Amino acid sequence: MLKRALTILGTLVALSVPGWSSTVSIDLSGAVTGTVVSGVGASFAETFAGQTIVGGTGISGSPTNALTLLGSGTLDVAFFGSSNSILPEPGNQGPLSILLGSNANSFTWTMGFGNPPSSISVSLFAANGSLVNSSVLSILDGYNVYTLSGLGTFRGLTFFNNNDPAGVRFTEMSYNSVTSSVPEPATVGTLIGGLILLVGLARRRSKLGLA
Repeated sequence: MLKRALTILGTLVALSVPGWSSTVSIDLSGAVTGTVVSGVGASFAETFAGQTIVGGTGISGSPTNALTLLGSGTLDVAFFGSSNSILPEPGNQGPLSILLGSNANSFTWTMGFGNPPSSISVSLFAANGSLVNSSVLSILDGYNVYTLSGLGTFRGLTFFNNNDPAGVRFTEMSYNSVTSSVPEPATVGTLIGGLILLVGLARRRSKLGLA
């Protein structure tokens, strides 16, 4: 009976600490040109607070805690294909910082147009502004789908154009949202109380000679 009680408690603990993921498609249908652009699922600017634009396209500095967008430079919102897209100025070559609505472990987007051989760099940041990871991506000719994954859990991204004179356009963005929760103290107390009750019942049944 005691073994059964512990099994039940283990199940309750597992249920109290859920983890889930879901795909979030960023909706830019209501977005307008500005220094900070708001969309459903994410918001955009050229930099995060703590970063500085260098030479119109580069980035220096590190984001501050908490990760916050800074209205520096202009992002053009323009309709392309079947949805709005974002073009960092000047000349579609400026940096782009994205603050997601939740933590994510992957980010997918369509990007173009490129002038190969060229590349774009991306830095991934946690909600407190700390660097999670970084990567350099080759820009393919035309419009292509790119995905960042396997680089950790992040809340924000900063892209900057390394050497593409044609500039780039960002559209059709989505990310895999991930979350997990830790049981609150009250929940922990309830679980402990339940364990004590189950163990007490097990001992009582044992004394009575019941299975």
